[in-house]
Formats: sequence, structure tokens, C-alpha cells
Amino acid sequence: MGQKTARKRLQRLRVNDVKAIIVCGSPQLCLPEDLGGFVVGVDRGAFALIERNIEFAVAVGDFDSVSVSERVQIEEKAGVMLELPAEKDVTDCEAAVQYTVGEGYREIYLYGATGARFDHQFATIGLMLKYAKRDVRIYLEDTQNRIFILRSGTNNCSMDTTKKYVSFFALEGVARNLTLEGVEYPLNGYDLAIDDSLCVSNKPLGDSINVSFDSGYLLVVQSSD
Repeated sequence: MGQKTARKRLQRLRVNDVKAIIVCGSPQLCLPEDLGGFVVGVDRGAFALIERNIEFAVAVGDFDSVSVSERVQIEEKAGVMLELPAEKDVTDCEAAVQYTVGEGYREIYLYGATGARFDHQFATIGLMLKYAKRDVRIYLEDTQNRIFILRSGTNNCSMDTTKKYVSFFALEGVARNLTLEGVEYPLNGYDLAIDDSLCVSNKPLGDSINVSFDSGYLLVVQSSD
């Protein structure tokens, strides 16, 4: 695909998008029927999109997890091909987030980034925290979990009604004066420390909850059994 044609296709795929979707290559990848955003495929995740007949704007990665023929298909389908060296200072996933934020997106849904390797999952939580500090919210999604990070202040949070539980964990110390509304076990003015499990396995009462706290960052985990 020529550069001019690729850029035109990229612009078409950007029309009216307010959120970005980043798809990684976990074997446990599960996607909703309608992604509804600016779609980026990361390494094997780009080929997973081709297999599902889903258009994507950008492919990012060193592409060491695809065959030569699969790579050719990715090059043909991608609006932009961002190839990375095998040895680098950031993960393919982080490079995809950097690119997406550079394109102006502040709400990102990340699929296919959970799986067997806990080191990669933990690195992703750190990545989410880094970008939460830049006012970018990243949702980490899989079949059983939706995970995101809140900044201090008053937050009205939409809930995934397919997930039964919602848990809260302090990051970087203490989430001070934490108040939870719209949950089965409300809380008022509690200082939640990083080593405190009080807020595990609460339950949302509807499709949104209110969360407020005065300082720190809060990891929110919606989950199902």
C-alpha cells in the first residue's frame, strides 16, 4: 500500500472517533462485537484483527510473533505500519499507547494484554499509572476483568454490568478521604493504604458509582467469577 493511500485510509478510520482501541496478541483475546473506535493492532494482535475481519488503522511492534506471510498481510491491511526493533526500552504495548496518545486520544481500551505472564500484566498496570498522571484513562479489558485507574477528585464511573464485583486498591501510598457511593458497602472518608484489603469484592448497585478521594491514585478492578 502506498504512503498516500495509507494516510487516506488512516484518516477515514479516524472519523468521529473519541476513543482508541489497542489490541495485543494474548491467546485469551476476546473482543466485543463492536469496537467503535480508532483501532491499533500490536504485533500478533494485528493479525488477530485480520482473522476477525476487523479494520485497524495502525500496526505496532517488532512482529517477532507472526510468520512472514502473516506479516505481509498486516502490512497490506494497516493504514500505518510502525515497526520497532526487537531490543528496545519500552514494550510493544507501551509504544502503541505512546503513538495513540500522540494522535490525541485520552481514552484507551486495551484488549489482549492479560495472560500467563504476570510480569507483563504488572508492567501494564505501571503503564496505566504513568498515563493516568497525564490525564489519560486506560481500560484493561478481558473476559473476566475491567481495570482502570482514577486520579484524586470526584469521579462518576460507568460500570460494566456483566461484572459482579468491584474492588479498590490504593497506589503510591494512601488514597485519603475515600468515599464510595452506589455500591453494596458504601464508604465515607476512609484513608485506604496500599496494604489495605478493606475494599476488595464490593458490588455495584447499578450501572454507575461515585468515587471521591483527596489524594493519591486508585486502582479499580471490576471482575466476575
